[in-house]
Amino acid sequence: MTGGVAEHFVYQRIHTLGGKAFHLAEHLRIASRAFEHIYGYMPGLEERAIASMIADTLRLARVGSRTGAVVMLCFMPTEENNFGISCEFERRLLEAGYAHSALRPRAVTYEYSIPFPAFPTGFQLSAQALFDTLALGTHGATRSVRREGQSLLSCGDAPLFGIRGRVLFTPPLTEGAMNSVERELVIEAASAARLSVREEPISHPELKSFDELFFADAAGITSLSECDGAKFMSLATPRLAAALK
Repeated sequence: MTGGVAEHFVYQRIHTLGGKAFHLAEHLRIASRAFEHIYGYMPGLEERAIASMIADTLRLARVGSRTGAVVMLCFMPTEENNFGISCEFERRLLEAGYAHSALRPRAVTYEYSIPFPAFPTGFQLSAQALFDTLALGTHGATRSVRREGQSLLSCGDAPLFGIRGRVLFTPPLTEGAMNSVERELVIEAASAARLSVREEPISHPELKSFDELFFADAAGITSLSECDGAKFMSLATPRLAAALK
């Protein structure tokens, strides 16, 4: 399913612990909205059945009851306004619950557009695989950041955030940023980390004015050490990660 081909599907990466999915109802709401927007009909997603599918996937992968893991749900259109669902085990996590990564990767930006940029689709995954490969092969960086004009929108398929002083910046959804459960969790956690929130574009010419740059995904928060030569610290992000629930 995720072998680099731009297939037709909508997906959600989901954090799990003890066989249970975090924020499953919200993940399914985002997937349903994306599916309906792209394919023109609403899939009937039954939360209880999908929760059971996730639990079965984790059992087959022999994930322990105290081990965090990430699974991917894919929703595929079929004939006669129907749909198919698959659940794939992606990886175990070193910590249970959302965490702040000890790794601080270096990133470079690439300007590109993709179909339906606000939604999690196979196009997102294919673009991420391509530009992450280019970033590593050309610049020795392990992450690529999507840029449109002067606005930085995401790190791969994960929402991007910047911190300047005590203000948390993140691109607004109206500017092409992709909605995600983790984006909302970070915004909700900002007050606990003593940060105010501004939904404003992160401007490339202003990168060096930011103290921190990071992304949030199903594992938690990952701080970038550098992006296009601008260097960043990791001060507030551990507090943010600790406040994610």
